[in-house]
Amino acid sequence: MYGLLALAALLAAQTPPDAVRGGTTEMRRARDGNIAIQEELDAARRAATIEAYDLFIARHPDHPLAAIARAERQRLLDAHDQHRT
Repeated sequence: MYGLLALAALLAAQTPPDAVRGGTTEMRRARDGNIAIQEELDAARRAATIEAYDLFIARHPDHPLAAIARAERQRLLDAHDQHRT
């Protein structure tokens, strides 16, 4: 009896949780990193602050979207300067 319980416990530990629930045992594909980076740029846009754009640029300085973030950051700075004068 102890042997059967040990075997059942061993099999349960090796069975992926999705298989137990009747789901798939296939591994999910990794998320496209560019989608996450685009979402970060979208968040900077929603925040609409220099600091948000600075964070995005610091995290992704060489990504193609960094050039867009730099331009949008500059427009924010220009608009801020216009309101001061």
